[in-house]
Amino acid sequence: MPLSLDAHSLVFAGGVSAFMTMLALVAARRGFPASIRGLELWAAGSCAQALGAFFLTFSGLLPEWTTVLFGHSLLVLGQALMYHAIRRFRGDRPRPELVYTPAAFVFFGVTVFWLLADMIHVRAAIYAAGIFIPLALSVHLLLTGFRERLRQPAQLAAAAFTTIAGLLLYQAVNSAALEISMLDAVNFGYILFVALYGGLNVLATFGFLLMANERLRDEIEHMATLDSLTEVFNRRTFMKLTELELARSARTGSSASLVFIDMDRFKQINDMHGHGTGDRILLEFVRCTRQVLRRQDIFGRFGGDEFCLLLPETGMREALMVSERVRAATAAIRVDGGGQPVPCTVSAGISGTEIHGPDLDAILRGADQALYAAKRTGWDRTMLDGTVPDVTNGANEANGAG
Repeated sequence: MPLSLDAHSLVFAGGVSAFMTMLALVAARRGFPASIRGLELWAAGSCAQALGAFFLTFSGLLPEWTTVLFGHSLLVLGQALMYHAIRRFRGDRPRPELVYTPAAFVFFGVTVFWLLADMIHVRAAIYAAGIFIPLALSVHLLLTGFRERLRQPAQLAAAAFTTIAGLLLYQAVNSAALEISMLDAVNFGYILFVALYGGLNVLATFGFLLMANERLRDEIEHMATLDSLTEVFNRRTFMKLTELELARSARTGSSASLVFIDMDRFKQINDMHGHGTGDRILLEFVRCTRQVLRRQDIFGRFGGDEFCLLLPETGMREALMVSERVRAATAAIRVDGGGQPVPCTVSAGISGTEIHGPDLDAILRGADQALYAAKRTGWDRTMLDGTVPDVTNGANEANGAG
């Protein structure tokens, strides 16, 4: 029968569970990148709860003041550290007052009602209030602070914490009504609370680890699809998305254009001003290009100083106007290169389905040929596939060659 179970033994079992959870989190931390935060704080919370449970378990062997003052305070501190872990995981700034205030409230409240007036049921109420605060804050953040993939594991952790809060409030009210210690209560509600407390915290930890795992998957996908410096699509992802868009274009009969863009004299910039300056120029180029593009346009980096745009439902002449806006915005970039502004221009070549249909290889070749025609006839200009005349008011041919 559950009522025959010893509460102290159940508390000890919960402490062992919390300690093992802490060890598992420490081991798991090594498998996650530093960008996924909060795991170490959750592990610290499990450690604090394990220590609190051990203080309560050995109340007959330890000095009474250690059990009274530290047992419940450490349990509250552990729950507050778990809330802080959720905040750090979400990227919120640290709030130490939310971590230590509930534990301090319990510590001093219990001290007052042990030294000045030994009212054990009031101490139980203080503990319940102290631990309910981080529990409630954690549930609110888990239910409202995460979206998409993280929602379901966050709801799992929130459900575990909600169940703990409900059992805790029930037992606190019962303890206050009977004017006895929560640990001395011998009713089914308390046995259920103590028996489930450790397991529910393990369930919440499992939910938090699932959240970390989903975040890791997002980061891996991010690294696999985006260029690490500019955070536009990498070449592989750009080609895949472009193939899908060209297939859609063929089905609907709409036009699509591709713009190949190459930074002018970029090797000279790196050689004269350093790769750091070159990287800043690339980032500025990406920033101003994104301001020109529409939501449905596909922007990718082919490598080095080569970029590519796929413009759905856009003819080549319309793509020329887009390319010219990009070219003008790039010419206005001024990045400091050791005390002097570094000029930057681009050349571009345009091809599309109007000439080659949905044949991606042919479109890429056409855009590449147009780009090199722009390079040969003078930097800082745009050329259309199959044309050689200068269609822009770019730089004078005498300003550069090849």
